[in-house]
Amino acid sequence: SCNTGGFLTEVGGGSQSPTPTPTPGTGALGFVSNFADGKVASFTRNTTTGVLKRRGTIAAGMKKGPKGLAVSSGASFLYVANNADDNIYEYSVNQTNGTLTPLTTPSISNGGGSAPDEIAVNPAGTFLFVTGFKDGTVTTYAIDTSTGQLTQNKTKVTGLMKPFGIAVDSTGAFAFVADKMAGLVYSYSINNTSGVLSKINSVFDLGGPGGSPGFIALDPGGAFIYVTDQNAGQLAVLGVSAGTLSFSSLAPSGTSSRMPLGIGYAAVNTVANFIFTANQGTATMWSFQLTGPGIPMTPVEFGISDSLNLPTGVVVDPQNLFLYTTNQGAGTVSQFSLSPTCFPTGPCFVRSVATDTNGNASGPFGIILAN
Repeated sequence: SCNTGGFLTEVGGGSQSPTPTPTPGTGALGFVSNFADGKVASFTRNTTTGVLKRRGTIAAGMKKGPKGLAVSSGASFLYVANNADDNIYEYSVNQTNGTLTPLTTPSISNGGGSAPDEIAVNPAGTFLFVTGFKDGTVTTYAIDTSTGQLTQNKTKVTGLMKPFGIAVDSTGAFAFVADKMAGLVYSYSINNTSGVLSKINSVFDLGGPGGSPGFIALDPGGAFIYVTDQNAGQLAVLGVSAGTLSFSSLAPSGTSSRMPLGIGYAAVNTVANFIFTANQGTATMWSFQLTGPGIPMTPVEFGISDSLNLPTGVVVDPQNLFLYTTNQGAGTVSQFSLSPTCFPTGPCFVRSVATDTNGNASGPFGIILAN
Protein backbone atom coordinates (compact mmCIF):
# COMPACT_ATOMS: atom_id res chain seq x y z
CA SER A 1 0.00 0.00 0.00
CA CYS A 2 1.00 3.62 -0.15
CA ASN A 3 4.10 4.71 1.68
CA THR A 4 4.51 1.26 3.20
CA GLY A 5 6.67 -0.63 0.73
CA GLY A 6 3.92 -2.10 -1.42
CA PHE A 7 3.45 -1.47 -5.14
CA LEU A 8 2.84 2.23 -4.47
CA THR A 9 6.05 3.13 -2.75
CA GLU A 10 5.58 6.88 -3.07
CA VAL A 11 1.97 7.76 -3.67
CA GLY A 12 -1.23 6.40 -2.69
CA GLY A 13 -2.85 5.91 -6.85
CA GLY A 14 -8.33 7.78 -14.02
CA SER A 15 -9.30 9.56 -14.75
CA GLN A 16 -12.04 7.19 -14.27
CA SER A 17 -10.45 4.61 -12.03
CA PRO A 18 -12.31 6.14 -9.10
CA THR A 19 -15.29 6.97 -11.28
CA PRO A 20 -14.81 10.72 -11.09
CA THR A 21 -17.09 11.09 -14.10
CA PRO A 22 -19.95 8.90 -15.32
CA THR A 23 -18.98 5.88 -17.40
CA PRO A 24 -19.78 6.64 -21.06
CA GLY A 25 -22.19 4.37 -22.94
CA THR A 26 -23.19 0.96 -21.63
CA GLY A 27 -19.86 -0.09 -20.18
CA ALA A 28 -19.47 -3.05 -22.54
CA LEU A 29 -15.67 -2.66 -22.48
CA GLY A 30 -13.28 -2.47 -19.55
CA PHE A 31 -9.65 -1.43 -19.19
CA VAL A 32 -7.23 -1.92 -16.31
CA SER A 33 -3.76 -0.40 -15.82
CA ASN A 34 -1.35 -3.12 -14.67
CA PHE A 35 1.02 -1.06 -12.54
CA ALA A 36 3.54 -3.79 -11.75
CA ASP A 37 4.07 -5.36 -15.18
CA GLY A 38 3.79 -2.20 -17.30
CA LYS A 39 0.71 -3.14 -19.31
CA VAL A 40 -2.92 -2.25 -19.84
CA ALA A 41 -5.49 -5.06 -19.97
CA SER A 42 -8.66 -4.92 -22.05
CA PHE A 43 -11.92 -6.73 -21.28
CA THR A 44 -15.36 -7.20 -22.73
CA ARG A 45 -18.21 -7.01 -20.23
CA ASN A 46 -21.56 -8.75 -20.27
CA THR A 47 -23.86 -5.87 -19.37
CA THR A 48 -26.50 -8.25 -18.00
CA THR A 49 -24.35 -10.47 -15.77
CA GLY A 50 -21.54 -7.98 -15.31
CA VAL A 51 -18.93 -10.66 -16.05
CA LEU A 52 -15.60 -9.42 -17.38
CA LYS A 53 -13.69 -11.45 -19.96
CA ARG A 54 -10.06 -10.54 -20.53
CA ARG A 55 -9.26 -10.08 -24.23
CA GLY A 56 -5.58 -9.25 -24.00
CA THR A 57 -2.88 -6.95 -22.69
CA ILE A 58 -0.58 -4.45 -24.36
CA ALA A 59 2.56 -2.64 -23.23
CA ALA A 60 2.06 0.73 -21.53
CA GLY A 61 5.62 1.81 -20.75
CA MET A 62 7.90 1.01 -17.85
CA LYS A 63 6.99 -1.51 -15.17
CA LYS A 64 5.70 -0.07 -11.90
CA GLY A 65 4.38 2.85 -13.89
CA PRO A 66 0.89 2.59 -15.48
CA LYS A 67 -1.70 4.17 -13.22
CA GLY A 68 -4.40 6.63 -14.29
CA LEU A 69 -6.37 5.91 -17.44
CA ALA A 70 -9.26 7.48 -19.31
CA VAL A 71 -11.19 7.22 -22.56
CA SER A 72 -12.19 9.99 -24.92
CA SER A 73 -15.80 10.83 -25.64
CA GLY A 74 -17.28 7.93 -27.60
CA ALA A 75 -14.59 5.58 -26.24
CA SER A 76 -12.61 5.70 -29.49
CA PHE A 77 -9.30 6.37 -27.74
CA LEU A 78 -7.66 5.29 -24.49
CA TYR A 79 -4.94 7.14 -22.57
CA VAL A 80 -2.70 5.73 -19.83
CA ALA A 81 -0.37 7.74 -17.57
CA ASN A 82 2.92 6.03 -16.71
CA ASN A 83 4.23 7.36 -13.41
CA ALA A 84 7.67 5.77 -13.92
CA ASP A 85 8.67 6.99 -17.40
CA ASP A 86 6.76 10.33 -17.50
CA ASN A 87 4.76 9.44 -20.64
CA ILE A 88 1.09 9.38 -21.61
CA TYR A 89 0.37 6.36 -23.82
CA GLU A 90 -2.24 6.66 -26.55
CA TYR A 91 -4.35 3.90 -28.15
CA SER A 92 -7.26 3.49 -30.50
CA VAL A 93 -10.02 1.21 -29.20
CA ASN A 94 -11.75 -1.56 -31.15
CA GLN A 95 -15.38 -0.91 -30.25
CA THR A 96 -16.33 -4.60 -30.54
CA ASN A 97 -13.69 -6.44 -28.53
CA GLY A 98 -11.70 -3.69 -26.81
CA THR A 99 -8.44 -4.49 -28.61
CA LEU A 100 -5.98 -1.62 -28.24
CA THR A 101 -3.71 -0.33 -31.02
CA PRO A 102 -1.03 2.30 -30.34
CA LEU A 103 -1.58 5.55 -32.23
CA THR A 104 0.86 6.67 -34.92
CA THR A 105 2.62 8.60 -32.18
CA PRO A 106 2.24 5.99 -29.42
CA SER A 107 3.13 8.23 -26.47
CA ILE A 108 3.76 11.83 -25.50
CA SER A 109 6.06 13.07 -22.74
CA ASN A 110 4.47 14.85 -19.81
CA GLY A 111 7.87 16.33 -18.94
CA GLY A 112 10.92 14.74 -17.36
CA GLY A 113 10.49 14.05 -13.66
CA SER A 114 6.78 14.88 -13.67
CA ALA A 115 5.51 11.38 -12.74
CA PRO A 116 2.08 11.71 -14.39
CA ASP A 117 -0.46 9.99 -12.21
CA GLU A 118 -4.19 10.47 -12.70
CA ILE A 119 -6.14 11.56 -15.77
CA ALA A 120 -9.46 13.25 -16.43
CA VAL A 121 -11.13 14.01 -19.78
CA ASN A 122 -13.81 16.66 -20.17
CA PRO A 123 -17.29 15.45 -21.24
CA ALA A 124 -16.86 16.85 -24.77
CA GLY A 125 -13.72 14.75 -25.21
CA THR A 126 -11.66 17.73 -26.33
CA PHE A 127 -9.29 18.16 -23.37
CA LEU A 128 -7.32 15.81 -21.15
CA PHE A 129 -5.85 16.80 -17.77
CA VAL A 130 -3.01 14.99 -15.98
CA THR A 131 -1.62 15.41 -12.47
CA GLY A 132 2.18 15.43 -12.18
CA PHE A 133 2.82 13.89 -8.79
CA LYS A 134 6.53 14.69 -8.56
CA ASP A 135 6.77 18.13 -10.15
CA GLY A 136 3.56 19.54 -8.68
CA THR A 137 1.79 20.26 -11.96
CA VAL A 138 -1.50 19.73 -13.73
CA THR A 139 -1.03 19.65 -17.50
CA THR A 140 -3.71 20.25 -20.13
CA TYR A 141 -3.73 18.45 -23.49
CA ALA A 142 -5.93 19.14 -26.50
CA ILE A 143 -7.39 15.95 -27.99
CA ASP A 144 -7.65 15.65 -31.77
CA THR A 145 -11.11 14.08 -31.95
CA SER A 146 -10.34 12.50 -35.33
CA THR A 147 -6.96 10.91 -34.62
CA GLY A 148 -6.93 10.83 -30.81
CA GLN A 149 -3.51 12.50 -30.78
CA LEU A 150 -2.68 14.69 -27.78
CA THR A 151 -1.10 18.13 -28.00
CA GLN A 152 0.26 19.64 -24.80
CA ASN A 153 -0.86 23.13 -23.83
CA LYS A 154 2.11 25.26 -22.83
CA THR A 155 0.16 26.81 -19.95
CA LYS A 156 -0.05 24.45 -16.99
CA VAL A 157 -0.80 24.58 -13.29
CA THR A 158 2.41 24.71 -11.23
CA GLY A 159 3.37 25.13 -7.59
CA LEU A 160 1.39 22.23 -6.12
CA MET A 161 3.07 19.74 -3.78
CA LYS A 162 1.93 16.22 -4.71
CA PRO A 163 -1.20 16.49 -6.91
CA PHE A 164 -2.91 13.15 -7.26
CA GLY A 165 -6.64 12.61 -7.89
CA ILE A 166 -8.44 14.73 -10.49
CA ALA A 167 -12.03 14.98 -11.72
CA VAL A 168 -13.95 17.16 -14.18
CA ASP A 169 -17.58 18.03 -13.46
CA SER A 170 -20.41 16.98 -15.76
CA THR A 171 -20.66 20.42 -17.37
CA GLY A 172 -16.97 20.51 -18.28
CA ALA A 173 -16.67 23.90 -16.57
CA PHE A 174 -14.67 22.90 -13.48
CA ALA A 175 -11.83 20.60 -12.48
CA PHE A 176 -11.02 19.43 -8.96
CA VAL A 177 -7.54 18.31 -7.91
CA ALA A 178 -6.46 16.56 -4.69
CA ASP A 179 -3.00 17.54 -3.43
CA LYS A 180 -2.02 14.55 -1.34
CA MET A 181 0.88 16.15 0.51
CA ALA A 182 -0.67 19.58 1.09
CA GLY A 183 -3.94 18.12 2.35
CA LEU A 184 -5.81 20.43 0.01
CA VAL A 185 -8.42 20.00 -2.71
CA TYR A 186 -8.28 22.67 -5.43
CA SER A 187 -11.01 23.94 -7.71
CA TYR A 188 -10.25 25.32 -11.17
CA SER A 189 -12.35 26.81 -13.93
CA ILE A 190 -11.73 25.36 -17.41
CA ASN A 191 -11.41 27.66 -20.41
CA ASN A 192 -13.69 26.00 -22.97
CA THR A 193 -11.52 27.16 -25.87
CA SER A 194 -7.99 26.45 -24.65
CA GLY A 195 -8.53 24.08 -21.73
CA VAL A 196 -6.39 26.31 -19.52
CA LEU A 197 -7.13 25.89 -15.80
CA SER A 198 -7.60 28.95 -13.57
CA LYS A 199 -7.67 28.52 -9.80
CA ILE A 200 -10.90 29.35 -8.00
CA ASN A 201 -10.06 28.28 -4.43
CA SER A 202 -8.77 25.45 -2.26
CA VAL A 203 -9.90 23.83 1.00
CA PHE A 204 -8.43 21.34 3.45
CA ASP A 205 -10.21 18.05 2.83
CA LEU A 206 -10.34 17.34 6.59
CA GLY A 207 -11.44 20.86 7.45
CA GLY A 208 -7.91 21.63 8.66
CA PRO A 209 -4.26 20.71 7.99
CA GLY A 210 -2.95 17.16 8.05
CA GLY A 211 -5.04 15.44 5.39
CA SER A 212 -3.97 13.21 2.50
CA PRO A 213 -6.75 13.52 -0.11
CA GLY A 214 -6.75 10.82 -2.78
CA PHE A 215 -9.45 10.03 -5.32
CA ILE A 216 -12.50 12.16 -6.06
CA ALA A 217 -16.08 11.22 -6.94
CA LEU A 218 -18.79 13.65 -8.06
CA ASP A 219 -22.32 13.90 -6.79
CA PRO A 220 -24.63 13.77 -9.85
CA GLY A 221 -26.40 16.93 -8.74
CA GLY A 222 -23.11 18.83 -8.83
CA ALA A 223 -23.46 20.30 -5.33
CA PHE A 224 -20.85 18.04 -3.65
CA ILE A 225 -17.69 16.09 -4.27
CA TYR A 226 -16.51 13.11 -2.21
CA VAL A 227 -12.81 12.61 -1.48
CA THR A 228 -11.02 9.66 0.11
CA ASP A 229 -8.41 10.53 2.72
CA GLN A 230 -5.98 7.65 2.98
CA ASN A 231 -4.02 8.52 6.09
CA ALA A 232 -7.02 9.66 8.13
CA GLY A 233 -9.10 6.71 6.93
CA GLN A 234 -12.13 8.87 6.24
CA LEU A 235 -14.42 10.13 3.49
CA ALA A 236 -14.46 13.91 3.10
CA VAL A 237 -17.53 15.68 1.75
CA LEU A 238 -16.96 19.08 0.14
CA GLY A 239 -19.65 21.44 -1.06
CA VAL A 240 -19.51 22.99 -4.55
CA SER A 241 -21.14 26.29 -5.52
CA ALA A 242 -20.32 27.73 -8.95
CA GLY A 243 -17.05 25.82 -8.75
CA THR A 244 -16.12 27.17 -5.31
CA LEU A 245 -15.35 24.48 -2.71
CA SER A 246 -16.24 24.49 0.98
CA PHE A 247 -15.69 21.91 3.71
CA SER A 248 -18.87 20.05 4.65
CA SER A 249 -18.32 16.90 6.74
CA LEU A 250 -16.36 13.71 7.38
CA ALA A 251 -17.50 10.10 7.65
CA PRO A 252 -17.01 8.21 9.82
CA SER A 253 -16.65 10.87 12.49
CA GLY A 254 -13.32 9.49 13.75
CA THR A 255 -10.13 8.41 12.01
CA SER A 256 -9.60 4.76 11.04
CA SER A 257 -6.96 2.34 9.78
CA ARG A 258 -8.90 1.55 6.59
CA MET A 259 -6.76 3.68 4.21
CA PRO A 260 -9.52 4.26 1.62
CA LEU A 261 -8.28 5.03 -1.88
CA GLY A 262 -10.53 4.25 -4.87
CA ILE A 263 -14.07 5.62 -4.81
CA GLY A 264 -17.29 5.13 -6.76
CA TYR A 265 -20.88 6.44 -6.73
CA ALA A 266 -24.00 4.33 -7.39
CA ALA A 267 -27.75 4.74 -7.34
CA VAL A 268 -29.05 1.32 -6.30
CA ASN A 269 -32.57 0.74 -7.60
CA THR A 270 -35.30 0.88 -4.91
CA VAL A 271 -32.71 1.25 -2.14
CA ALA A 272 -30.68 4.48 -2.06
CA ASN A 273 -27.60 6.23 -3.40
CA PHE A 274 -24.21 5.03 -2.17
CA ILE A 275 -20.53 5.88 -2.10
CA PHE A 276 -18.12 2.93 -2.15
CA THR A 277 -14.43 3.00 -1.23
CA ALA A 278 -11.56 0.52 -1.62
CA ASN A 279 -9.76 0.22 1.72
CA GLN A 280 -6.12 -0.73 1.23
CA GLY A 281 -5.30 -0.82 4.94
CA THR A 282 -7.71 -3.64 5.78
CA ALA A 283 -8.32 -5.32 2.37
CA THR A 284 -12.01 -4.45 2.60
CA MET A 285 -14.48 -2.00 1.10
CA TRP A 286 -16.85 0.54 2.58
CA SER A 287 -20.45 1.27 1.62
CA PHE A 288 -21.77 4.72 2.61
CA GLN A 289 -25.53 5.12 2.17
CA LEU A 290 -26.45 8.70 1.35
CA THR A 291 -29.53 9.91 3.21
CA GLY A 292 -29.38 12.96 0.95
CA PRO A 293 -26.83 14.61 -1.35
CA GLY A 294 -23.66 15.14 0.67
CA ILE A 295 -24.99 13.27 3.73
CA PRO A 296 -23.23 9.89 4.14
CA MET A 297 -24.23 7.51 6.92
CA THR A 298 -21.76 5.52 9.03
CA PRO A 299 -20.15 3.09 6.56
CA VAL A 300 -20.84 -0.62 6.31
CA GLU A 301 -17.73 -2.73 5.74
CA PHE A 302 -17.92 -5.52 3.18
CA GLY A 303 -15.65 -7.79 1.12
CA ILE A 304 -14.09 -9.12 4.31
CA SER A 305 -13.88 -12.74 3.12
CA ASP A 306 -13.77 -12.11 -0.62
CA SER A 307 -10.02 -12.37 -1.40
CA LEU A 308 -9.44 -8.62 -1.64
CA ASN A 309 -5.75 -7.73 -1.54
CA LEU A 310 -4.67 -4.07 -1.70
CA PRO A 311 -7.95 -3.00 -3.35
CA THR A 312 -7.27 0.20 -5.27
CA GLY A 313 -9.34 1.35 -8.25
CA VAL A 314 -13.15 1.40 -8.13
CA VAL A 315 -15.77 1.72 -10.84
CA VAL A 316 -19.56 1.29 -10.98
CA ASP A 317 -21.26 0.31 -14.23
CA PRO A 318 -23.66 2.71 -16.00
CA GLN A 319 -26.62 0.50 -15.09
CA ASN A 320 -25.78 0.72 -11.36
CA LEU A 321 -25.91 -3.06 -11.19
CA PHE A 322 -22.29 -3.95 -10.47
CA LEU A 323 -19.23 -2.65 -8.66
CA TYR A 324 -15.63 -3.52 -9.55
CA THR A 325 -12.34 -3.04 -7.72
CA THR A 326 -8.76 -3.83 -8.72
CA ASN A 327 -6.62 -5.87 -6.31
CA GLN A 328 -2.97 -4.88 -6.56
CA GLY A 329 -1.80 -7.69 -4.31
CA ALA A 330 -3.79 -10.42 -6.06
CA GLY A 331 -3.55 -9.41 -9.72
CA THR A 332 -7.33 -9.46 -10.10
CA VAL A 333 -10.49 -7.44 -10.52
CA SER A 334 -13.30 -8.31 -8.10
CA GLN A 335 -16.94 -7.98 -9.15
CA PHE A 336 -19.76 -7.24 -6.71
CA SER A 337 -23.51 -7.21 -7.30
CA LEU A 338 -25.53 -4.13 -6.37
CA SER A 339 -28.80 -6.05 -6.26
CA PRO A 340 -31.20 -4.53 -3.69
CA THR A 341 -31.24 -7.92 -1.96
CA CYS A 342 -27.58 -7.41 -1.01
CA PHE A 343 -28.35 -4.42 1.20
CA PRO A 344 -28.06 -3.19 3.93
CA THR A 345 -25.07 -5.50 4.49
CA GLY A 346 -23.30 -4.27 1.35
CA PRO A 347 -22.73 -5.43 -2.24
CA CYS A 348 -22.57 -9.20 -2.83
CA PHE A 349 -19.33 -10.71 -4.11
CA VAL A 350 -19.71 -12.37 -7.54
CA ARG A 351 -16.28 -13.37 -8.83
CA SER A 352 -12.71 -12.26 -9.54
CA VAL A 353 -10.85 -12.28 -12.86
CA ALA A 354 -7.09 -12.06 -13.46
CA THR A 355 -5.76 -8.99 -15.27
CA ASP A 356 -2.86 -10.88 -16.90
CA THR A 357 -1.50 -14.41 -17.21
CA ASN A 358 1.24 -13.92 -14.60
CA GLY A 359 -0.87 -14.07 -11.43
CA ASN A 360 -0.40 -11.40 -8.80
CA ALA A 361 2.66 -9.97 -10.63
CA SER A 362 0.42 -7.66 -12.69
CA GLY A 363 -0.43 -5.33 -9.79
CA PRO A 364 -3.61 -3.81 -11.30
CA PHE A 365 -4.25 -0.21 -10.34
CA GLY A 366 -6.89 1.81 -12.22
CA ILE A 367 -10.07 0.53 -13.86
CA ILE A 368 -12.57 2.14 -16.23
CA LEU A 369 -15.58 0.99 -18.25
CA ALA A 370 -16.53 2.37 -21.65
CA ASN A 371 -18.57 1.86 -24.84
